Amino acid sequence: MSRISGIATALPPNVLSQDAARRTFERVHADRPELRRLLKLFASCGVEKRHFAFPPEYYVSGRGFERRNEDYIEEGVRLSEQAARACLRNAQVEPDQVDHLIFVTTTGLATPSVDALLVRRLGLRADVRRSPLFGLGCAGGAGALVRANDVLRGHPKDRVLVVDLELCGQVFSTRAAEPVDVVGAALFGDGAAAVLLSGDRAPGPDGPVIRAARSVLFSDTEDLMGWTFTSDGMRLRLTERVTGFVRERLGPEVGRFLAENSMPPGHLKFWILHPGGRKILEAYRDVFSLGDEALKWSRSSLASVGNLSSASVLFILEDVAALGRPRDGDRGFVIALGPGFASEMLLLHW
Repeated sequence: MSRISGIATALPPNVLSQDAARRTFERVHADRPELRRLLKLFASCGVEKRHFAFPPEYYVSGRGFERRNEDYIEEGVRLSEQAARACLRNAQVEPDQVDHLIFVTTTGLATPSVDALLVRRLGLRADVRRSPLFGLGCAGGAGALVRANDVLRGHPKDRVLVVDLELCGQVFSTRAAEPVDVVGAALFGDGAAAVLLSGDRAPGPDGPVIRAARSVLFSDTEDLMGWTFTSDGMRLRLTERVTGFVRERLGPEVGRFLAENSMPPGHLKFWILHPGGRKILEAYRDVFSLGDEALKWSRSSLASVGNLSSASVLFILEDVAALGRPRDGDRGFVIALGPGFASEMLLLHW
């Protein structure tokens, strides 16, 4: 079994309150009454503030996709390095002791990939095995932990560094034309996270053990969410059927996963749920019969940093480790959903 030996996050410096974000969107789309009628989403989605790589003026200046993607690489490498260095310090591990590097993103493109740029900056070995993951969307952070666990099952002496970068602000556009564009403008923020996982024969600090993991790709759900690639960037694609999917199809799958691992839901101390938005969290609440205590970590993260796509569950995991005071014997459940439609699940044991 692998264990989580260290975790750290990094946020860019520009903080935007939800009220300021709403006013900016209203100003940019003053001539679009059909979009302005949806401004109530800013107040009702559960977000209070977010962090962005650039000030608000940047996002309303009409920069094209090429320029914004270049900025994504420059700022993303810096933010990823910050999270990764802090993670290694927390784990008391030197960069040359890392054997595998998994890099996750869905909000920018780079070749060489960002992980290749990080190797030299972090001082990782030249023979570190890199695995860049793109396209898992909001499920990517949990998915990277699942894949790192798979690696360490076969290489129990190794260590895997997972680095997750999402600059969701880079996909915002002044050409927003659909209601779903308002959802994206109200929910998403920027951030990076890093997690160090160690095999059970690798020395280092103790942390929660990954007891079980599962990836599920559901049939006939490809249209539920994703990106549409356009001449000026990427556009969020999201349908209202997502909440129905959580209620109807996800619940039974989670139930089977927990039952197969002899883990009744009532025995779980920490629920680390990707905060897709207020309605998604309400669907989780109803399907799993959760109280406010179980949902507080996801709700708090959504309020303070917004939806960070794949990085969100890693931010929540850091909050649990730092503020939840987990004790020996505590169990946790991690789940995130993403395009495909797919779910990534893990059982943790402290």
